[in-house]
Amino acid sequence: MYLRRSGRVARRILLTLRWQAPGCDFEDHSAETRLLSRHGCMLVCETQVKPGNQVYVLYPERGTSTRARVVYRELTGSSKQVSLALEFLGNNNFWQMQFPPAQRISMS
Repeated sequence: MYLRRSGRVARRILLTLRWQAPGCDFEDHSAETRLLSRHGCMLVCETQVKPGNQVYVLYPERGTSTRARVVYRELTGSSKQVSLALEFLGNNNFWQMQFPPAQRISMS
Protein backbone atom coordinates (compact mmCIF):
# COMPACT_ATOMS: atom_id res chain seq x y z
CA MET A 1 0.00 0.00 0.00
CA TYR A 2 1.07 3.56 -0.58
CA LEU A 3 -0.36 6.99 0.05
CA ARG A 4 -1.08 9.30 -2.89
CA ARG A 5 0.32 12.82 -2.58
CA SER A 6 -3.15 14.36 -2.93
CA GLY A 7 -6.75 13.39 -3.53
CA ARG A 8 -8.34 13.42 -6.99
CA VAL A 9 -11.18 15.55 -8.33
CA ALA A 10 -13.16 14.69 -11.48
CA ARG A 11 -13.43 17.88 -13.52
CA ARG A 12 -13.46 18.77 -17.21
CA ILE A 13 -11.35 21.80 -18.08
CA LEU A 14 -10.28 22.86 -21.56
CA LEU A 15 -6.51 23.27 -21.82
CA THR A 16 -3.84 23.58 -24.49
CA LEU A 17 -0.76 21.33 -24.50
CA ARG A 18 2.35 22.80 -26.09
CA TRP A 19 5.29 20.58 -26.87
CA GLN A 20 8.19 20.36 -29.25
CA ALA A 21 9.22 17.18 -31.04
CA PRO A 22 13.00 16.95 -31.65
CA GLY A 23 13.96 19.09 -34.64
CA CYS A 24 10.45 20.56 -35.01
CA ASP A 25 8.58 23.73 -34.11
CA PHE A 26 6.29 23.90 -31.10
CA GLU A 27 2.88 22.30 -31.58
CA ASP A 28 -0.30 23.22 -29.74
CA HIS A 29 -3.02 20.63 -29.08
CA SER A 30 -6.42 21.05 -27.48
CA ALA A 31 -6.95 18.88 -24.41
CA GLU A 32 -9.66 18.25 -21.85
CA THR A 33 -9.00 17.12 -18.30
CA ARG A 34 -10.76 14.16 -16.70
CA LEU A 35 -9.09 14.05 -13.25
CA LEU A 36 -7.19 16.73 -11.36
CA SER A 37 -4.75 16.44 -8.48
CA ARG A 38 -2.60 19.03 -6.76
CA HIS A 39 0.44 17.59 -8.60
CA GLY A 40 -0.94 16.93 -12.08
CA CYS A 41 -3.88 15.65 -14.10
CA MET A 42 -5.27 13.00 -16.43
CA LEU A 43 -6.49 14.40 -19.74
CA VAL A 44 -7.58 13.42 -23.24
CA CYS A 45 -6.07 14.94 -26.40
CA GLU A 46 -4.85 14.20 -29.91
CA THR A 47 -1.05 14.28 -29.76
CA GLN A 48 1.90 11.95 -30.27
CA VAL A 49 3.76 13.01 -27.13
CA LYS A 50 5.26 10.05 -25.27
CA PRO A 51 5.97 9.27 -21.61
CA GLY A 52 9.05 11.10 -20.37
CA ASN A 53 8.50 14.12 -22.65
CA GLN A 54 7.98 17.54 -21.14
CA VAL A 55 5.06 19.73 -22.19
CA TYR A 56 3.64 23.11 -21.31
CA VAL A 57 0.10 23.10 -19.94
CA LEU A 58 -1.74 26.30 -20.86
CA TYR A 59 -4.95 27.21 -19.04
CA PRO A 60 -6.37 29.90 -21.37
CA GLU A 61 -9.39 30.73 -19.19
CA ARG A 62 -7.06 31.84 -16.38
CA GLY A 63 -4.11 32.96 -18.49
CA THR A 64 -1.72 30.64 -16.63
CA SER A 65 0.68 27.90 -17.63
CA THR A 66 3.06 25.36 -16.11
CA ARG A 67 5.56 22.75 -17.22
CA ALA A 68 4.71 19.07 -16.85
CA ARG A 69 6.13 15.65 -17.62
CA VAL A 70 4.09 12.92 -19.31
CA VAL A 71 4.14 9.95 -16.93
CA TYR A 72 1.56 7.72 -18.65
CA ARG A 73 -0.03 7.41 -22.09
CA GLU A 74 -2.89 5.17 -23.15
CA LEU A 75 -4.13 4.90 -26.72
CA THR A 76 -7.92 4.90 -26.83
CA GLY A 77 -8.92 2.30 -29.44
CA SER A 78 -8.88 3.25 -33.10
CA SER A 79 -9.44 6.98 -32.55
CA LYS A 80 -6.64 9.53 -32.60
CA GLN A 81 -7.31 10.45 -28.98
CA VAL A 82 -4.98 9.43 -26.19
CA SER A 83 -5.23 9.65 -22.42
CA LEU A 84 -2.22 11.26 -20.78
CA ALA A 85 -1.25 11.50 -17.13
CA LEU A 86 0.86 14.58 -16.39
CA GLU A 87 2.99 15.42 -13.39
CA PHE A 88 3.53 19.14 -12.86
CA LEU A 89 7.14 20.30 -12.49
CA GLY A 90 7.73 22.89 -9.81
CA ASN A 91 4.21 24.23 -9.30
CA ASN A 92 2.55 24.25 -5.89
CA ASN A 93 -1.13 24.58 -6.84
CA PHE A 94 -1.69 25.22 -10.55
CA TRP A 95 -5.44 24.61 -10.21
CA GLN A 96 -5.81 27.14 -7.35
CA MET A 97 -8.23 24.88 -5.48
CA GLN A 98 -8.40 22.66 -2.41
CA PHE A 99 -8.13 18.89 -2.86
CA PRO A 100 -9.53 16.10 -0.72
CA PRO A 101 -7.15 14.19 1.55
CA ALA A 102 -4.86 11.63 -0.05
CA GLN A 103 -6.03 8.02 -0.11
CA ARG A 104 -4.18 4.79 0.55
CA ILE A 105 -3.84 2.70 -2.61
CA SER A 106 -3.42 -1.07 -2.62
CA MET A 107 -0.81 -2.47 -5.00
CA SER A 108 -2.27 -5.98 -5.38
